[in-house]
Amino acid sequence: MLDRFFSTLSLVSRIPIKGRFSFDPSGMDFYLPITGLFPAFLGALVFWGGAFFMDSPILVVIMLILQYGGFNLFHLDGLVDTADAFLGNFSREKRIAILKDSRIGVYGLFAGIAVLSLKAALLYSLLPFIEQFPASVLAYPISGRFSAALLPALVTPLRPEGLGSLAKDTRPWRAVAGTLISLLLWTAIVWGCLVLVALFPFRLGQDLTKGAPFAGIIHLALPVTGVLSAVFFARLYGKHLGGYTGDALGAAIEIGELLHLAGAYGAMLYRY
Repeated sequence: MLDRFFSTLSLVSRIPIKGRFSFDPSGMDFYLPITGLFPAFLGALVFWGGAFFMDSPILVVIMLILQYGGFNLFHLDGLVDTADAFLGNFSREKRIAILKDSRIGVYGLFAGIAVLSLKAALLYSLLPFIEQFPASVLAYPISGRFSAALLPALVTPLRPEGLGSLAKDTRPWRAVAGTLISLLLWTAIVWGCLVLVALFPFRLGQDLTKGAPFAGIIHLALPVTGVLSAVFFARLYGKHLGGYTGDALGAAIEIGELLHLAGAYGAMLYRY
């Protein structure tokens, strides 16, 4: 079990893993959502630690810099490559060549800037909502990785080698199970942190007693946005290439996270 977890973590993060383990990616569909706990916790630490002495825009920028530096740069590269390959009117062979090319084109540059800008704007707008529902809103890395865990169950890999092929034996129920366990663990972590350092205790208690149905609904509904991202990129790659690549997984993570934040923003507008 630890071999499978550390194997998945080593593929999707820059965390140096001390100690030996046997590389076994067969559990990627289950463990990929669980790896989302690390960037989620990092974002929570920045939010809670910086809220006392940092202006809100700076707080959001630092949160994204740390999350991308430790975890999401590889996924952003997949989104950029996907945009370069599919936003233009290219043949199948040209798209495959673009996905293999390490250079960034104008479509990819535009997509990367757009996604980062939208994430920053949504996080900034959601800061008051995060204060009330931290477990739900800050779980967006879990939703994104749920999308990538589910995608291989919807379309076959393009090539028999490469990162994409490592997830070819994905089962939807394992991706869902990993996501549900991640949400339970994440909720317990947030509860523990808030109780331990006495951050927002009265506000949290009020939300969990008077607003428990709403809090529970958004906590379970927001990760469903990962399904939308998975279906979109599975159809995109399946229709135009006949299979997915590792870039599709990265793009699904980025858009899955963005959709989670967009859903949280919609929930905030509905509540207030």
